[in-house]
Amino acid sequence: MEKRLMAGALFLMALGLASCAGQDPDIRRGDTFFGNKKYYEAFQAYERAYARNEQAFEEPALRERFKNAYYYHGGQLELAGSLEAALKYYEKGFALMPTDAGMCDKLAKYYWGEEDFEKCVEYFEILVELDAKAPDTENKWLILGEDFYALGYSLFKNKKYTEAIEALQQSLKASPRGKFAAKAKSALESAKFELKKQNR
Repeated sequence: MEKRLMAGALFLMALGLASCAGQDPDIRRGDTFFGNKKYYEAFQAYERAYARNEQAFEEPALRERFKNAYYYHGGQLELAGSLEAALKYYEKGFALMPTDAGMCDKLAKYYWGEEDFEKCVEYFEILVELDAKAPDTENKWLILGEDFYALGYSLFKNKKYTEAIEALQQSLKASPRGKFAAKAKSALESAKFELKKQNR
């Protein structure tokens, strides 16, 4: 009998510890909303839990759900035609998980479309590093060719010609016959020309 009581007490203690660690009511709410595709309500619940106990979100699957709540809500706004509103949630998601290449790609391409080349440089520099870590396939090199081209062109538009030349050369090295190869060659010649003018 005593052993059973002790075992029961230990079980309740373990349950209590688990409850403290992972059963935050707002995490439960967030998970329920996320499962029902109510991403706005999900990230709000996760935000409340995160404000109270940031450590709980070191658990990779939970952090991924929190990031995806931002990502999917942003996607819903984007589909509704509110791209600027969506951007805020993509940025929040990327801040939460700065190793997410998909989120970084979204941000880089948004600023590319807006011709905000300072922001493009910021995100394409990160994207190059993230995409370089992908498994070594032909598609990886095609993507890197595109990333380096966009980075090089953005640097060129910011009059950083030496860095632009380096990035554009990397683009051609990664994907010499990719769909941006001709543009990369043209931008490379322009960057070299402008650098010569700058150094006269």
